[in-house]
Amino acid sequence: MGRIVQDLSGHRWQMERMRPGQGVVEGLHLLPAEYQGTHFSWNFASVPGDVYTDLQRANELDDPYMGRNMHRAKWVAEYEWWYCLRFGVDEAMRGKNLRLVFDGVDYSCDVWLNGVALGRHEGMFSSFDFDVTDAISWEDWRGGANMLMVKLDPPPKNYRNCGGKKVNFSGDYFSGLVPFGIWRPVRLEATGETRIAGIRTDVAVHGEDAAVVSVTAELVNHTEVSQELRLESTLTGWNVDVATVRSNQPVVAPPGESSFTFDIEVADAKLWWPWDMGDQNLYELSVSAVGNDGVLDHQTEVIGLREIEMAFNPGYSAEEVEFPWTFMVNGKRHFLRSACWGGQPSFLYGRNTLKKYEDRVALVREANINNLRIFGWHPPETPEFYRLCDEAGITVWTNFSLATQAYPDDQEFIDDVVQECVSVVKARRNHASQIYWMGGEEVFFSGAHEESGNLALMKAIGEGVAQHTNIPYGLASPLSSEAGQRLGFGPHESMHANEHYYQGGGEFMEEYYPRLDCAIIPELTAASAPSIDSLRRFIPEDELWPMGPSWAYHWADIDILKALNFEVFGDPRDGSLEEFVEATQLAQGTIIQFALETYRRRKPKMSGVALCHFMTHVPDIKWGVIDYYGRKKASFDWLKRTYQPVLPSLEFEKRRWSAGDHFDAMAWVINDYHRDLGPVRLDWQVLTGDGQRAASGSTQIDVVADSAAAVTAVSWQVPTDAVGTFDVTLSLTSEDGTPIAENAYTLLVGDQDAAKARSLAMKQDAATRLEQHGHSVYRYWPDMWSEEDPA
Repeated sequence: MGRIVQDLSGHRWQMERMRPGQGVVEGLHLLPAEYQGTHFSWNFASVPGDVYTDLQRANELDDPYMGRNMHRAKWVAEYEWWYCLRFGVDEAMRGKNLRLVFDGVDYSCDVWLNGVALGRHEGMFSSFDFDVTDAISWEDWRGGANMLMVKLDPPPKNYRNCGGKKVNFSGDYFSGLVPFGIWRPVRLEATGETRIAGIRTDVAVHGEDAAVVSVTAELVNHTEVSQELRLESTLTGWNVDVATVRSNQPVVAPPGESSFTFDIEVADAKLWWPWDMGDQNLYELSVSAVGNDGVLDHQTEVIGLREIEMAFNPGYSAEEVEFPWTFMVNGKRHFLRSACWGGQPSFLYGRNTLKKYEDRVALVREANINNLRIFGWHPPETPEFYRLCDEAGITVWTNFSLATQAYPDDQEFIDDVVQECVSVVKARRNHASQIYWMGGEEVFFSGAHEESGNLALMKAIGEGVAQHTNIPYGLASPLSSEAGQRLGFGPHESMHANEHYYQGGGEFMEEYYPRLDCAIIPELTAASAPSIDSLRRFIPEDELWPMGPSWAYHWADIDILKALNFEVFGDPRDGSLEEFVEATQLAQGTIIQFALETYRRRKPKMSGVALCHFMTHVPDIKWGVIDYYGRKKASFDWLKRTYQPVLPSLEFEKRRWSAGDHFDAMAWVINDYHRDLGPVRLDWQVLTGDGQRAASGSTQIDVVADSAAAVTAVSWQVPTDAVGTFDVTLSLTSEDGTPIAENAYTLLVGDQDAAKARSLAMKQDAATRLEQHGHSVYRYWPDMWSEEDPA
């Protein structure tokens, strides 16, 4: 019969608050599964979920996302929270080995079943389980005869001590609210005497239509004697019509844990590809452990036949770039048109749903993104997310949850983190979309990082996870920071292109982005406000306009937003709420276009760039091109156009041209498809501010596969009486007249030097405020610092 699973997730859980240590003193762990009892009036709760969302549902907490309520919810983390579930057991499970499985609890907990202490667990990302064969009650009581009790400890407050084992909750865009809860499903599993603890698949691709799947089955024999078994496997199409491939491997499983590896050869293989390189063919692998009395256990995995390798970027010496940064999928180069995912959809897990994931991944694909980077400020995503990316053909670069801290260097801490990372890998390694693991985010970023255990930790993680996956691993991002170079990394490895934003007008985009020279850019920052309708959902009405403190509390750096508006438009555009919001979104789009195209034109010397972020996990006024509620900003359309696989692109040295100047630029064509486009026509034109065509040109070119090439000059004499703006449009058309791609740019008529001087003056004003108040979110409202009695 194999494995039987009883899902214990859902809305029948209950929860209660206790002072730390008081729950055990009062014997909550001993409460029986009685219909009326101490727990009868506890709040109802949902699993998976989080404590804050359960409390908001119970009306004990105002919406943490509204205004500045997050700070008002910090009291929740001072208590321990007891979760309980009364349940009966499926009679079909009788006589089997029973395990209680937790896919994830944030952060630490103790577990009891029917008053029996099962154990303790620490670490958000690692699943854990208990043998409950002897602890289960088979009585037929009303509502069930089993009482499961979980005590959640108050969560840790110092992220340094739990990095790698918990989502980051500290830094420059967090409120200090610490999430915690039973955030992943809970279930009861029944198996025979030997069970399959896990399946690992490694794929080797041979040519266009042959592959070998190396399968490792991890077994646990619960008896005290060796068991003669057969591992019966089938590999069949999951979304593709293929012949089933079968395998039958005799094994002898000793008591305890063991593993067995065998190969499945697949002729006429249907390979899996990123969406812009081919089809997303997926297979279902089923493995059964079969004994003399039948099937003891079985597991299935949905996999893709694809092989991931890394290659060195051309154009750099070994001294400049030590590590390979070009992603090769089935032997072909995969240029990353990436974005930092910025999820989960909600920082508070109880607000996440499969529908939200589906909607947001669909928007990722609509934006022409072919890769998502989950970086160390956010948790590795749920298996359901990776499945959606498998189906959509979006590759995933997964950081472990280690970010911008100087971590301890003691061996116990390192061993715990490595084990947690191994758990992350095991749960996600078979997904076709998962193509890269990375240790840390900004962990080689300061003098404190240099003196810490960070480097040793990142190396230990790589060595640890390499035993459980053949997917490539990178130490950290960026490597070519000043601290990274002092640690010995090359000067042109990876860089974060964030300083244009953080300088807040210190450099214009055309000064900053072109001078960065590196193999890959895993993070590039631009920001904007969401729509006014979205703002109203988390900014109190009396703080909408003029802007009140809740703006900054939700991460708006108002000085920087005004500086970017000025850079793009020549005006801060702060005359009204409507004008300001629209301007920030268009400014974000303009920056996205200039920066991402700069780096796309550098392929293959540069192998990818990631916008930071696609979205963010709380309502915010910062990075995303969609907002927390899943609504597109205007910048979304700029990103979608900029990330077209085939793109006509304009290279120019500045955005402001004085009246009388000679405007000179170069038109490029970028082709990320692995096929020649053949002869195409590129047309360009310059339009004055009133839409009149002032200059134009056309050229015929052959566009080859996987290429970026400069094709023709674009020039125009700016009239001496010109004012305002002018546009440049580019279009690509096939030989038969079919449109292929279009692009457009808005440039300014103006004095570049005068604009830069004003921008620097605005920056100085902001610096003065920063010097007085630091990074306090309240630095924009000096009246709040008045020492006078507010009454």
